[in-house]
Amino acid sequence: MADLHRVDAQVRVTCRGCKATEVWDLDALIAEVRRNGGSMDWRASRAALKCPSHCAAPMIDLLPIPFGKQRARRRAHRHALVNLALQILRDAAHRSSNEAVGTIEVRLALHVLRPFVGDSRLLVEFWKAATIQPRHPWTSCHLPYRWIAERLIDCGEPVDDANRP
Repeated sequence: MADLHRVDAQVRVTCRGCKATEVWDLDALIAEVRRNGGSMDWRASRAALKCPSHCAAPMIDLLPIPFGKQRARRRAHRHALVNLALQILRDAAHRSSNEAVGTIEVRLALHVLRPFVGDSRLLVEFWKAATIQPRHPWTSCHLPYRWIAERLIDCGEPVDDANRP
């Protein structure tokens, strides 16, 4: 392991001096090393970390935890959240050529996807298409849905096959 970015795991940070231990998420560990001006090299990054209990003479050891429960749980929740919101939007897009679909469920699904999409313009376009009056067959939400799903896929979010455009 040469680079912190290549590790896909949680990391157990242990101080050999006082035996204090903490489990860190990899993103938080990288941010802490950067904040303290350290290198992203696995061995050199230990010098940039402080003791979990703030002892005077820290000697830090790092141990990767490959299948950390917290990280796996967070990924599963994120996967479920994104795909449930997309399912709501997909169902609304199918109904949108016949009826207005600007419901509270669609609004909530758009709100849930905001941090994952990154570009709120796409979400606004979907909402405009969902609430436009009068309804015509060419005023559907299919194109905005496709843009949102493609953006999520481009950002590396887990999108189920049923929700792909």
